[in-house]
Amino acid sequence: MPAAWNGLRSRMAGTMHLSDELGFALLSFTSLLAIVNPLSATPMFLALTSEYTPAQRRRTLQRGVLTAFLVMVGFALLGRWIFTVYGITINAFRIAGGLIFFGIGLDMLQAKRSRVKATEEEESEGSMKEDVGITPLGMPMITGPGTITTVMVLVSQAETRAHLVAVYAAMVAVTIVTWIVLAGSNRIVSLFGQTGLNVMTRLMGLLVTVVGVQSVIDGLSPVLVNILKMAGR
Repeated sequence: MPAAWNGLRSRMAGTMHLSDELGFALLSFTSLLAIVNPLSATPMFLALTSEYTPAQRRRTLQRGVLTAFLVMVGFALLGRWIFTVYGITINAFRIAGGLIFFGIGLDMLQAKRSRVKATEEEESEGSMKEDVGITPLGMPMITGPGTITTVMVLVSQAETRAHLVAVYAAMVAVTIVTWIVLAGSNRIVSLFGQTGLNVMTRLMGLLVTVVGVQSVIDGLSPVLVNILKMAGR
């Protein structure tokens, strides 16, 4: 009987561990996808590449998504080093990141492209460039401050090697989804229309706003606990 009970407990623990890893992987993917929101970039991508041939547009898109992916990986690798060098605590970063997410989410709820991702000046300047793949498409349109913050927060929250793998897998998956969406920009705009894109942007905005609020709560909770402990001494 004890052996059977121990076996059951072992299987339950394994199931819970797997559930935790899948939950973190899902959180990583949905958070990154919502903040990148490739659907909102489709009209601007079409505008920036309106004079391009199909071959030029494909090359520009390839440079754009590759740039975005390398920026995400770079900040994922350097995140902990940046925290150490500048003396930034993870709680402070969670609060700051949450406020950024909240601002982006509010813009998305109004079906507006957030100025945190790319300003009108950057988009206007980009439209006059011969090659818009690296900037403004790769950065900041696909990978902006919000995406960078999300990557760094996710890496800092990765408690196991499996969690860390999940973050990098999410970056790869979001990059692939972004490439697919932007590659089919013409069909997507024709299918959904501006109204449909606005609805999708608002739904993504709701998710981003909730993530932002949760991030602020996660950052403030330990800070408030420490303040109360110090006040009780």
